[in-house]
Amino acid sequence: MNGAVDLLACYWTLAGNYVFGNEDHSPWDFRLRAEAAAAAGYTGIGIKQADLRRVLAKHGIAGMRAILKDNAIRHLELEALFDWCTAGERRKASDADRQLLLATAAQLGAARIKAAGDFGGADWPLEQMHDAFQVLAREAHAAGSCVTLEPIAFSNIPDLDTALAIIGSSAGRGGGLMLDSWHVTRGGMSLAQIAALPPGSIGGAELDDGTLETLGSPIEDTLDRRRLCGDGEFDLAGFIAAVAASGYAGPWGVEIISTEQRARSLPAAAEMSYQGAAALFAGPGRR
Repeated sequence: MNGAVDLLACYWTLAGNYVFGNEDHSPWDFRLRAEAAAAAGYTGIGIKQADLRRVLAKHGIAGMRAILKDNAIRHLELEALFDWCTAGERRKASDADRQLLLATAAQLGAARIKAAGDFGGADWPLEQMHDAFQVLAREAHAAGSCVTLEPIAFSNIPDLDTALAIIGSSAGRGGGLMLDSWHVTRGGMSLAQIAALPPGSIGGAELDDGTLETLGSPIEDTLDRRRLCGDGEFDLAGFIAAVAASGYAGPWGVEIISTEQRARSLPAAAEMSYQGAAALFAGPGRR
């Protein structure tokens, strides 16, 4: 796959020295992140709900729209929706995030909203997840967006088959897969299966690199040891080819989550992550 593509700096890539949790907002102002992303070559950027609330409190929707326009950022990704298939207080908090993400997507034209399953051992029936996701997908479609479901091996949506069963007929109509090279590799997901997916099945794709062997616990590895694209052992060329073969033509997210990335300056975090990913699409001379 040759030629220029649109690359999107996922939230964690440019979030800086954040702390994981309910208040995992970036210490860097949104304008500075957008400027750094644009200077590096990105045409898209991501933002997470805790950070989004702070950004809206400071800049408002109009201010965010102006920042994106000033920096020629055409693609906006929002994350992340959890507990969309549960009840009680967890669902109450999830619904507040849901309203925020959907409203922001509608107002700013965010093409995708990331969603994931449960990491605490919840046993949600497959039919229940499917039905709940159909409602969510219809809401996303009405907002002019797509809710992208990410299969993650250590969640209750661990593989492609489970994710596809949940997405069902909403694929391409408000619902779709979010495929991250990290989770595809760690989960042993089939590139052949990805390549054979019908057009519209994939709503988003993300790039990062790492070792083939898991180092430490899966969650520690995922949050602390991702590498810049080209600096690890993943078959990123094969992943890109498989996703492209399915008909996906949207922006490619770059999601570098690591202790090294968190320690970098904002310009370095943007430049190094962009260059590593861009080299994957540079043709015969790519890394």
